[in-house]
Amino acid sequence: MDDREWRTFVTVVNEGNITKAAEKLFISQPALSYRLRHMEENVGHSLLLRTAEGITLTPQGEIYYEYCKRMLHDKEALEHALISSTGKIQGTLKIASSINFADYELPLLLKSFREQYPDVHIQVKTAFSHQVVKMFNSGDCMIAFARGGYEVSGHSELLLAEPYCLVYKDLVPPADLAKVPFIQYQTDASVANIIETWCAEHFDGPPMIGMEVNSMSTCRHFVRAGLGWSILTYMGLGSCKDRDIYVSPLRDQHGNVVTRDTNMVYTKESSNLVAVRTFIEYVRNYYEQYSVVDTSIFREYSDR
Repeated sequence: MDDREWRTFVTVVNEGNITKAAEKLFISQPALSYRLRHMEENVGHSLLLRTAEGITLTPQGEIYYEYCKRMLHDKEALEHALISSTGKIQGTLKIASSINFADYELPLLLKSFREQYPDVHIQVKTAFSHQVVKMFNSGDCMIAFARGGYEVSGHSELLLAEPYCLVYKDLVPPADLAKVPFIQYQTDASVANIIETWCAEHFDGPPMIGMEVNSMSTCRHFVRAGLGWSILTYMGLGSCKDRDIYVSPLRDQHGNVVTRDTNMVYTKESSNLVAVRTFIEYVRNYYEQYSVVDTSIFREYSDR
């Protein structure tokens, strides 16, 4: 057996579906099924049960899954140890990032890091934060950038706390927002909970949902067109920062600004790898010197 088979089995289990795993591995479904049968023949046990809903591990499959993850981890650790002995900053970084952080922060961060450390190979996966945390906890990445305060199995460092923001084309008294169409968008459950809690604190009933869109990006375009109001994270403002609409920090019923944390997460084991350790220190220093939030763009109703 080799690392290709270990990686194949781990991918199949993590995806929970043969078709999705085949797409991720860039092979045909029959070829993947052949590989899995070959693995089962080699170990002498059935490893997977195929159902209409996907796949389930047999008891032997659970043991083999843990073995594959361990072997892949040990192989990567060996490669990093050999690289570290040369004194060069090189190796592989496996990063998982929340969608918003990947959209607005990660490109510049990785660009400047790679310019300084060109021998480091960077792999990135993006998803909603709860999916990022799942990837990290299952060992699919070395470093994760997650938002919203999810519990993780590794060490977590707060990078930044950004305000949630009320956004509208025309400045509206908070008490009148319930009468204005609300633009709802698909997002992480933690963001949806913040919006729901704020509306419950400030309105007698749920907001009047005028439109439902698929992303923060689409939402802000609708807001700029004067089609309604919404609540976005500061990072999600994007082009709304150009001041042609009103942006107000979201405040709870006590007047405190409601914020969303972004955390960098890693394990002690991964931080011993030179490429990972160098990147962690780079990110830490970057956010000690760089402020994400420009409060000068904010307008509140009292400013009118």
